[in-house]
Parts: sequence; C-alpha cells; structure tokens
Amino acid sequence: MNHGYAILPALALAFCLQPARAQTSTSFNWKFEEGNKLMEEKLFNQAAEIWSELLATDKENANLNYKVGLCHFNSYNQKAKALPFLEAASRLRKSGSYGGFNTAGYDPFDPQERNAPVEVDYYLGRAYHLNEQFDLADQFYQKFMDEVDARHAMRPLASRGKEQTASARELRKTPLGYQVSNVGPVVNADHPDFSPVLSVDGNALFYTSRRIRPDSSNKMVLDPIAGLPYENIYVSYKDREGNWQAPELLNINPSGPGHLASVNVAADGQTLFIYRDDGGDGNIYESKLVGEVWSDPVLMGSDINTRSWETHGALSADGNTFYFISNRPGGQGGRDIYRVVRLPNGAWSKAQNLGNVVNTAYDEDGVFIHPNGRTMYFSSVGHNSMGGFDIFMTELQDDGLWTPPQNLGYPLNTVDDDVFFITTADGRRGYFSSDQIGGFGEKDIYFVDLPSEMEAEGLTVLKGFIIPAPGESLPPSTILYVTDKTTGEVKAYKPRQRDGVYVAILPPCREYNLDYRVNDKTVHTEDIFVECESAYQEINKEIYLSPVSLAGPASIVDLPKGSPPGKKEKGVPVQPKDGALADTPGKDKPLTDAEIKERERKHTAPDASYADEYAKYYAYNVKDIDQSEDRWRQFIDVVVKLIAEKGEARVVIEGSASKVPTKTFGTNENLSRQRMEDARKRLLEAVSARGQDASKLMLEAVNNLVQGPRYLGDYQNTEKYGKYQYVKLKVR
Repeated sequence: MNHGYAILPALALAFCLQPARAQTSTSFNWKFEEGNKLMEEKLFNQAAEIWSELLATDKENANLNYKVGLCHFNSYNQKAKALPFLEAASRLRKSGSYGGFNTAGYDPFDPQERNAPVEVDYYLGRAYHLNEQFDLADQFYQKFMDEVDARHAMRPLASRGKEQTASARELRKTPLGYQVSNVGPVVNADHPDFSPVLSVDGNALFYTSRRIRPDSSNKMVLDPIAGLPYENIYVSYKDREGNWQAPELLNINPSGPGHLASVNVAADGQTLFIYRDDGGDGNIYESKLVGEVWSDPVLMGSDINTRSWETHGALSADGNTFYFISNRPGGQGGRDIYRVVRLPNGAWSKAQNLGNVVNTAYDEDGVFIHPNGRTMYFSSVGHNSMGGFDIFMTELQDDGLWTPPQNLGYPLNTVDDDVFFITTADGRRGYFSSDQIGGFGEKDIYFVDLPSEMEAEGLTVLKGFIIPAPGESLPPSTILYVTDKTTGEVKAYKPRQRDGVYVAILPPCREYNLDYRVNDKTVHTEDIFVECESAYQEINKEIYLSPVSLAGPASIVDLPKGSPPGKKEKGVPVQPKDGALADTPGKDKPLTDAEIKERERKHTAPDASYADEYAKYYAYNVKDIDQSEDRWRQFIDVVVKLIAEKGEARVVIEGSASKVPTKTFGTNENLSRQRMEDARKRLLEAVSARGQDASKLMLEAVNNLVQGPRYLGDYQNTEKYGKYQYVKLKVR
C-alpha cells in the first residue's frame, strides 16, 4: 500500500471485475485486452501508454479518450495530463449509444465500444477542480449528478466536490501571507520525498523517499504500481551552523520489496515510529536508537494495529498519549483519528475514537501533536477542505474536548492533497510535503513561516549540546537526569551519540535539578527555575565534559551554536555511518531502557549549589558590567579565593535576552551570547588584576536563553521585559 498518498479515487463502477468478451487475434484487440488488465492491476502509467497508442488510430473514440484520461487521473504522477482527454471523452459521449454486441449499457471490455460511460463527467469535474476552474467543475459535477440516480456510488463524491469548490472560493478570497520555501537540494532529490518528521531540537529531519540508494541496491527493486523504488526512510542532520547535511539511509530499511515510511519521533529523539506495508495491511512500528543505529522495528501493542489500515501516528511529548490513524469499523467514516493512553503498568489502553468534532465521514490522516500536548494538526478530506486533503488545526481544551478544526488556509492548502504537516517546537515554522510547488522531484519537502499568533504557548524546551574533550567521542553512558524538585519525579534523557544533542520538555512554573552524568558520576549539575510565562521559552545549555579554560583562544560567541529550527542553508555532505556498534574494551555500553528506569527509581538529585552567584540586569540593548560595582567585587573575591584554595574555579555563564527585537545585535540569541562574552572578558580582567592566573578559570557550561512574554510592540514596558535581560555568573 502506497504511503505517499498518490490518492487513487474509486474506479468507475463500470470497471468491476467481470470476464472479458471473446477477442479476435487482431493487434488492436490484443492491446485493448492488455490495457484493461493493467488497469485492473492499477498499473495506470503502463495502461495509459497502451490506450494512447490505440487512441492515435482513432482520435474520435470517446471510450479510448476516457481510458487515457482515467489512467492519467489515477496515476501516481501524471494527473495533470488527464484534463484534455476527459474533455474529449465528455464531448464525444452519446447518451444511450453503445457499441459492439452490448445492449445493456457501457461495456469497458468490448473492443468495439466507442462510447464513454456517464462517470466521465464526474472525473472531468474533478480534473477542472484540480485545475482551479471551479465554475466548470461545478457544471460537470452537477451534470453527472443529474444523469445518475441517488444510489450511484459516486454521486456523494460529486456532491462533496461541489462543497469543496465552494470552500475553495471562500478561502481564496482571503489568502494568508505564508512564506513557503523548499528545504533545498540536499534533502530533496529528483524522486518523491515526503512525510517529514522533525526532532524537537530541530536538528534531525527524518523523511520518506523513493530515491535510488547511494549504492544503487534498489535500482531494479521497483514498486509495480508506481514504477519507482519502494519507500525508504532517510535522515538528515543539521551541523552546528544550521546546514542540512547529506541524508543517510536508516539501517532498518528492507533490502528487498516493501515500503517503510517515517511517521513520528519521540520528543527525546530516541524512538522512531514507522509505517510498514505488511502486504497491504499497513501497521505502525517503533524502533529505538541504540548508539548510532536503530533497532529492528517492533509492532506497537494494544489494539493500535488491527487487520484494518493504520497509516500514521504521533506521540505526545510526555509519552503518555499516542494518536493514530485507522480505517477500522465503527468510526465516523473512512480513516479516523484514534488515541490510546499509557496505563500505570506502562501498557497502552484500548483505542478510543476522537469523535465527530475532529473526525468526519471522510478521510483524516497525517496526525501531529505539538510538544505542548494541546495543539493538533491533521489532514482531512472533510470539514471545509478545498479539495483532496487540507491541513487543519484543533486545540485540546481543559474539559478534554477539541475545538472545531480550523483550515490553515490558502495558499498553504491547495485543491490537491496537502498532508504530513509538522511544526517546530516554537510553532513558528511548519514542514510539509507537496507536489504543488516547483521543486526538485515529484514531491518535495517544504517549510512555511507561520504568523506570530501561532507561536506555541505554555511550553519550555531545554536543549543543547554535551561536548566531549577534543578528539574524543561522547561516552555512551552519558545521561541527563531532570528532577522536578516539587514532586520528586525523575526523567532521564540520553543525548544523541553522534553529536551530543539533547532535548527535554519542561512544564513551566517549576524548579528542576539538572544532573549530567557519565558512568553514573555527576559532571555538571545545577538547579533552574522555569518561569511561569505563557509564551514559548527555549533554554540552551552547552555542557563541557572536560571544562575548558576561559582564557583560551575562543570566545563564547565562537562556541558551537545550537541550530535554529528550519534555517535554510546548504548542508555539508558527510559519509553515512552504517553497521552496528561494536563492543570496545574500556568503553561503556549503551544503557538499556530497563537499566534507565532502574536508575530513575534510585536517582537522587545532587547538590547543585555554588559558592557564589552574580546577576546583572540590563536596560534594553545593554550588555556591559561595571568593574567598580560592589557586588561584582564581592563575587571576584570568592572566585580568587577558590583559585587559591582549589587550584581552579569552575564557572557557569548564563546570558538572557527578552523577545524585544534588536536591530543593534541582529537577533536576540546573538545579544544573549554577546552578554555572555562580555561577562567572560570582565571576569578574566578582574581575576588578572588581582594577580591570579586567569587560565585557572574553567568553563563548565554556558546557558543561552531568549525568554519572556511575546513582544507586542511595547518595548518601553521595562517591568514586563526587564527581568529577562541579564547575565549571570556562577562559580564553585
């Protein structure tokens, strides 16, 4: 089953299976029979070639025009070619006139049949619809409805088509100012690329592709329906400057026939959810990241998977709710969105339909739940869709009910299928796949910049890099423990082995202990309080396993930067890494999930206190420290004493900027880093002025924040923004 959503509308009822009439041995009759067989097997591109050959010998044949048009319409990537053939078939069609020996009506298997069936007007209406000729679409939808009785299986589709053209007209009256961009040629190839899945930190993009593998091993292993390679999962990582790197083929893709497609990734980046085409019975699997390889996919439990078709799913950031798509009996109609919740024993509950506020009598698909756990995006043919699948948004309210879905509007949504929409953690950028915009292949991955009012609220993301000593790799035993100091709840997060990236979702208005450990020994710890602001907050912390001297050649603004989600730059090609991790003497093995849970139960938050902490709050666009300030001199006294007594002083520097825009520094992220850099220089100057060796100042971590309430044009409101404009230094 093709997960790429080359949606195949129901064939006209005339193509029900029935034995073909006896044929003569002529070339025409043989090709006619072969074309019908290919259509029955849904090999529409190949069938179109045969019908085109026959049509060249008889251009006024309504039946051949219809068959060519129908094959293009149902094909994987030739839908746009259907219109002129369907127009000719409708024009040439004669009601009540049939060919050959047929007396009961249109016969698709009779080579002497020259007429087209009544269904041609429905398909012509749909072709006009896709071409945004809405008046003509309505005309032929209505013509078809007038010619068939109420029991015709395709009559509801024509009626729905008219509803969608009305929605399209309405949405096009008020186009939204979306800025849509192609992710670029590093990610997108000349084959279909779709179903993007973005990690919460924004540094890993998983997606599905039908491209030829780098080693050409799938060049001749083709999906007979599409005539293309089977769907495989790739991943592209951002480098420290935000550039997408050359995509890597995941190690779990099948070597032979069979589809494997990206569905979702857990908030910590350690679990990947996958669609697998099990002989047409599509199911959802999960795979765990072990070091740098993915474990064999395991079928998800409970009744998530059935004998029906499960196509897509999304896990909430807290890991307690899984939303998924199924066309099982008992729903609202077609494919619906269901959910399961995590039970106290860790298993999943029985599936529950989300109900008729979200689900419709038509298909829903491509569900995505934002890390805030409340905002859901999905695609639907129902609601006020413009045609095909449109992207919608709904919010989970405090009473457990969902708000009426809102169409994301034109031009993000089009008259064709728009699916697989996801957003960055801040909600300001969305990724999706489309074949409506000029790109590098039949389908490409795009991103769209969303308006400020769509920014996520009530969400704080802790992310950063854990940086090993120069020349060394990150120990597999590296773990971040986050302890809620109010409830005592402990969660463990494993950084990504390849680059040390880690991410955690922190509910606001709480105090946490962060404990970074290697071999179960603390290498850095601190307590933080997450502000109670409703606006989106991001905390960036870069932790050094081997602290570096503050007096070294690099400045803080030159330190590795976290990649801003969705930044479109060209990636740097890297060699794919394949093969399982070998057990190396003297190296730590990755912890199993059971071992992590066991340690969670035993974990006690360490002492995160400092010998002294200094904080300097700034006016708008200010970043300097006054060396003569009494509080600063007191802080330097403590630093100098630690160097004298311990031989070194370990320092954490935290810079923060509010969300008030800054033209002087370009971005707020740059301003907060400049504040850290200024503090570093002043600390070095002050320690040297006291006669101490500044190289004994060791940088343990840097914290980079842009936080506070959403900017509303009120930059003079210092009370509102002032407490987020600071630099803090901590020493122990």
